[in-house]
Amino acid sequence: MKVGDVIKLQSGTVKHWGLKSEVAILLEKLPRSDGLEYDWLVMTDGRLIELGRQIEQSAEVISE
Repeated sequence: MKVGDVIKLQSGTVKHWGLKSEVAILLEKLPRSDGLEYDWLVMTDGRLIELGRQIEQSAEVISE
């Protein structure tokens, strides 16, 4: 996954955040201060949210 990719989020992520859409755009990799590598800043439903890098295993890239 890379910045600019359009992804389909898992239903659990959609429900957790109360999203109407399951589609998001990856905007930026955000560094973390706790030793984990990074989080993703994504835009979905007209909102910016931070998601853990675990979405790389659970979300599907649909923009290719």
